[in-house]
Amino acid sequence: METRTVIRVDAAIEAALGIALLVGFGAHDFPHPVGRVVEIVVGVGLVTFGVFLWRAPVGLRVLAVGNVVTACAAVIWLAAATHFSAAGAALVAAAAAALVVLAAWEAATLRR
Repeated sequence: METRTVIRVDAAIEAALGIALLVGFGAHDFPHPVGRVVEIVVGVGLVTFGVFLWRAPVGLRVLAVGNVVTACAAVIWLAAATHFSAAGAALVAAAAAALVVLAAWEAATLRR
């Protein structure tokens, strides 16, 4: 049951991030060259991935590695890029933190 729970929580977070991008943020929240089209593509991709994870879970190891890699990319983007709005920077930082927590939970579940 725990494996399914952690995957579903991951799926819900992925979908929530996608919805946040689609309805709560604009191109002004992220540095160039991120525009509205990129936001929509990433938002739809995250929602789609969330639905996929909910219905057809992938292995925890793959999911944990993907979450760590994505969190690292987000932190590098925050450190290297300028012109984030406060809301955009907060979303990226919160997403990176959530991904690290999810990866740790997934790794701990693998050890059981």
